[in-house]
Amino acid sequence: MCGQVYLSACTHHGNREYVWAGLSDVGAEIADTMITTSKQEPVVTLTPHVRPLAGSDMPAFLDLCSRHQTRFITPRLNVETYGFDGPVLHAWGAFGSEGSSTRGIMLGLLFRLNNTMIAVDADGACSASFCKVIDSELGIAGIRGTAELVSGLRLGIRRYRAAEWEDSYLMKLTRPPACTHERIAIARRASIRDLDMLAQLYQDAGTMYRSRPNVASKLAESRVFVVEEPALGRRAARIAACALLSPEGTDAGLIGGVYTMPAARNKGYAAACVSALAADIQRDGKLPVLFYENPIAGALYRKLGFEECGRWGVLYLGCTQDRS
Repeated sequence: MCGQVYLSACTHHGNREYVWAGLSDVGAEIADTMITTSKQEPVVTLTPHVRPLAGSDMPAFLDLCSRHQTRFITPRLNVETYGFDGPVLHAWGAFGSEGSSTRGIMLGLLFRLNNTMIAVDADGACSASFCKVIDSELGIAGIRGTAELVSGLRLGIRRYRAAEWEDSYLMKLTRPPACTHERIAIARRASIRDLDMLAQLYQDAGTMYRSRPNVASKLAESRVFVVEEPALGRRAARIAACALLSPEGTDAGLIGGVYTMPAARNKGYAAACVSALAADIQRDGKLPVLFYENPIAGALYRKLGFEECGRWGVLYLGCTQDRS
């Protein structure tokens, strides 16, 4: 059965069949993988070849990440955590075709994480190749990826229909969080003893819902910071807010699951959780990164010192008849 999902994407230029040379606003990240010619002559780019990835492809993948560090930081964290082909993540790579100037070079990454496809490349050139893979997969609820690429996927997929698009933004924190020590101190690192209260928090979190097994795995394998409110009258103690790390790599960690129960909002709890978690990551010499879609959340993160480093998008999918 098809559901709905979550997609993301960095954007500089829309998906194209051809590219022009000499565009001053393309930027080094895109320009170094484009096939260019004179300003007057468009050049058709050859469709990259896509195949499943194995451990032997890691050097090519890391080279791709080094060429486009910001774009590939979160895919790299997932690959570092789960590998290319295991029970959690299955990945495909797009490689330059025979006859192209990028022959054999990895140009993009597509991977399935649960019911979400995540697609990233430099300029959207991998969209046609990735569409074929996505259409071969069952039960996809959404796609995340760089904006040019996702725009192409949105038009090219046949098994699924694009139900909704949502902008998302990647942010990084390169300095200590701008939050007082007193505020940070109200948050603490959670442990397995907090499972019941955390499961209850996320059970009622709407679109932020996480299952009890998922919460348990985060407590066992990751960093989770919470604000707990003590018992008050007949109300038992409760975890009112949370932020967790997933995934974490050798030099960075992706903050997610940021949620405060409605009755406890506007008390600075989210700021405390995010700041405490970010500071904990930084103590290990790692870079905290996160995504936001809600402008209110974005304003909070900017206030804490996070800087935007990429515009992304979220595409939700539904079922459709094959349009071929």
